[in-house]
Amino acid sequence: MNGPLPSTRAFLSDLPGLPLESKVRFLGCVRRYNIPTGHLILEHNYPRQKPPQEPPSVSVDINAVLETVTSEELRVGAWVNVLGYVRRGDASLGSSPVYVEAVMVFPAGAVALGEYERILQDALGVERRVRRPD
Repeated sequence: MNGPLPSTRAFLSDLPGLPLESKVRFLGCVRRYNIPTGHLILEHNYPRQKPPQEPPSVSVDINAVLETVTSEELRVGAWVNVLGYVRRGDASLGSSPVYVEAVMVFPAGAVALGEYERILQDALGVERRVRRPD
């Protein structure tokens, strides 16, 4: 049976290390929405960065899903889930090495961030052990 490939759950900070064209699902907080480009800038301070460093961030191209994205999901400070593909950024423009082309953006709701981080970290640890048994 052929179907779409499953997505890889990841922390936003891990996205630059994933292979290009990877299908990913991650959580991020809206820092800003760039209307002319149709890109959301999302951040998630995990692993924790001490000030004055900026938390990890990524640009998310939402042009393909713009008709389904609500104003609440574009609000600065809103937590959203993103399902999309890792694409190569334009380093000549000084941008991040990667961005995500979204195929779905939906609200995270009242997320318990510490619990989410702990559960995802545990799940990723299990996946690593399954792929590379000692």
